[in-house]
Amino acid sequence: MDIALIALSARPLAASAARAGFAALSFDLFADLDTCAHTARCVRVHKKNGSAFDGDDLIQALHSLAPAGLPVVLGGGLEDDPQLMARIAERNPILGNAPQTVQVLKDPLALAALCAHLHIPFPEVAVDAAAAAALGAGAVLEKKIGGAGGAHIRRRPAGDLSPPSAGHYLQREVEGDSLSVLLLANGSAARLIGASRQWRAKDAEHPFRYGGAAGPVALPEPFGAAMCQGALNIALACGLVGLISMDFVVGPDGWFLVEVNPRLGATLDIFDVDPMPPLLGLHLAACGGRLPESLPIPSEAHAAGVVYAGRDLVVPKDAWPDYVADRPPAGAAVMRGAPLCTVRATGPTAEIAEARMRERTHALLRDLGLDPVAESIL
Repeated sequence: MDIALIALSARPLAASAARAGFAALSFDLFADLDTCAHTARCVRVHKKNGSAFDGDDLIQALHSLAPAGLPVVLGGGLEDDPQLMARIAERNPILGNAPQTVQVLKDPLALAALCAHLHIPFPEVAVDAAAAAALGAGAVLEKKIGGAGGAHIRRRPAGDLSPPSAGHYLQREVEGDSLSVLLLANGSAARLIGASRQWRAKDAEHPFRYGGAAGPVALPEPFGAAMCQGALNIALACGLVGLISMDFVVGPDGWFLVEVNPRLGATLDIFDVDPMPPLLGLHLAACGGRLPESLPIPSEAHAAGVVYAGRDLVVPKDAWPDYVADRPPAGAAVMRGAPLCTVRATGPTAEIAEARMRERTHALLRDLGLDPVAESIL
């Protein structure tokens, strides 16, 4: 075994590890068919609070199956629990950013202060009732500190000045297009890999849930250069290493940084493709201080959309065409609101790739006997 992978969904990491020729041991909440196909061993960890790791079960599984000293790469789903990250690192070194670094970047007040120091636009935040009034009369969002995937975000009722729930914070809502920038950093320098456009898969309960991404895309003028420089400045100021992504909103009021993700994420589906070298390999090299002199330009665009179950269902036999990833096995029960699969497509532009992905998604839902409109996934 060469490496251990830990994420709520380890499939994108596992696919990149397979491209790089690594024998990987994966731990996630799904153990989907393709995750298992890409790894030497695939372990499903117990859930806690619906969609989070049971930390004790994860540590027990890691200690039982991974030798001490086996390096670990983390994906999404642990940023809200830096103590769990530290428990992992006690026995198995994390190849990526340290738990302390992640904790600082996920602290809304610390990130706001850093952005102010670097002159990066960042929507105002508050963690108590006294500061909530300072956010103004506009729309305000409540977010979980360290939350991932957008399902934790809610829009506050107008005029609500109560303090946020424990472990949450408030942030002024900014309107516009959601864009993400993927970087590769070695602690003292960074390279831009590419930018992608993101969208929501919203329903009445989850108005800001992550829906997918398409790219590469050009960052909008006249903001693109400043957005890239802001992302690079944060990476260098914090000494970040490996693959990192930063999320922005660009709208009538200009551009705003809204989140820093100091780990591998969902846009591996967009950028970990030929002719790009395996991104997990680049991540490991960057953690060791090595950056490539240059990176190839993708020959086509990619889109990946997450399909969520609009009702409880049981996966039928032979349900998945080749363009589907994150495939639960036949007979698996998928609960309402849970991710069902990811639909992928390519095209000469991001717009065409996304349109093809949406066509495929509608066809898949019809084949599964589901109504695309009722499922509220697009």
